[in-house]
Amino acid sequence: MQSVPPPLTGEVELNAVLLQVAVTVGLTAICYYLYRRYRKPYIGGFALGWGLYILRLGAIAVFVRTADWIWLYWHQVVTGWTALALLGAALAFARRMRRPRLLLAAGLFPLAWSYVAIYQLDNFLLAALPAVLFLSLVTLGTGWLFLRHWLASRSPGALSLAIALALWGLHHLDYPFLRARGAWVPWGYYLDIVFTLAVGAGILILVLEDLRDGLLQRTGELERLSRRMLAQHEEERRRLSLHLHDETAQVFTAVKLQLGVLREGVDPATAERIGRLVSLVDDGIASIRNVTNDLRPALLDDMGLRAALLSLVRSSEERLGMSIGFDAPEQLPRLRDDAEVALFRAVQESLANAAQHSGGSRVEVAVAVASGFVELTIDDDGRGFPEPPAERHERVGHLGLAGMRERVTALGGSLELGRSAQGGARVRIRLPLQNQTTAGVG
Repeated sequence: MQSVPPPLTGEVELNAVLLQVAVTVGLTAICYYLYRRYRKPYIGGFALGWGLYILRLGAIAVFVRTADWIWLYWHQVVTGWTALALLGAALAFARRMRRPRLLLAAGLFPLAWSYVAIYQLDNFLLAALPAVLFLSLVTLGTGWLFLRHWLASRSPGALSLAIALALWGLHHLDYPFLRARGAWVPWGYYLDIVFTLAVGAGILILVLEDLRDGLLQRTGELERLSRRMLAQHEEERRRLSLHLHDETAQVFTAVKLQLGVLREGVDPATAERIGRLVSLVDDGIASIRNVTNDLRPALLDDMGLRAALLSLVRSSEERLGMSIGFDAPEQLPRLRDDAEVALFRAVQESLANAAQHSGGSRVEVAVAVASGFVELTIDDDGRGFPEPPAERHERVGHLGLAGMRERVTALGGSLELGRSAQGGARVRIRLPLQNQTTAGVG
């Protein structure tokens, strides 16, 4: 055919094509790996597009060697299909693939027009322009989809793809006037390589952003699930505490009263034995009160955080056999229920850890309010957290520390583990005052 001159005429051009093949093979392999790894349809679309691009380059390379027009025909066909595959990937990414049959139908145009252009027409410009316009419009449309995504999300990957595809789409328009007539040799091919690398880089950035967004979404879902589980756990503790207080403790109290009545009408020996039973019942009632207080301290609901912490410190001092200091302002902001529970449980867990693991004899509990935060610090004079860094102990089975951190981070706070001024362990928690209620102080 005389109307469409061979686009490649020598070894220089062939070498440029082979270089482009090597670059595209690498990009295809990366996209295929990412698709196999994450199973996202748009990544599969990119892998398909670059795979077709390799076939396009192979067809033109064979045409250079054989001058057989069938290879030029398939080069033109696969060029159009490559652009459509990249457009399909963009539509899949934007979740706008509502009519895939239209995209498949558009694939018939390269098949039909390439045959007409190569085998039927003698006017080169008339043969080339429709194909070039088709290719350019599809490429520009793909770039437009990514530009819209950038406008909505300010994604760097989408912006780089939009720019690269827009320039590439405009570059297609020079084919009938420059490249097909021997100009840009071999720089037109090198420019295509630059566009290929630019689009490939944009795809990789886009995939990383998408994976990051997915990870953030799953992290948010896990945090919400964690908050729900903690709330349900706390509600169950509250329910169990009320059950023990209102039912079990009342039964023990009734038994004690009945034993007291019975003791008054028996002989002294039996009365002494009944007295011992009454003492056991008193121990049981005291034990139930300790359990109910640990499950859900009534003072936390009735008197607020400061009173509940002071009560916890005093009862723990006697029960754990340690000296415990407590320092807090007389008036603390009344926080949301879950925030007060988080601080109370942190002190509860830290005192238990100090008694079991620190080997020390003194613990200092301090609460302060400053710079929009409530800060809780628990220091002991024991051996401190062992090396390596204390945070690792959360990952090797110390569920108390892990649960403490979950409660705090779910409220937008932070937890730090370190060494106290006495060389022992330090637990520092900061919660933003945005967790404050409108109920005043307590």
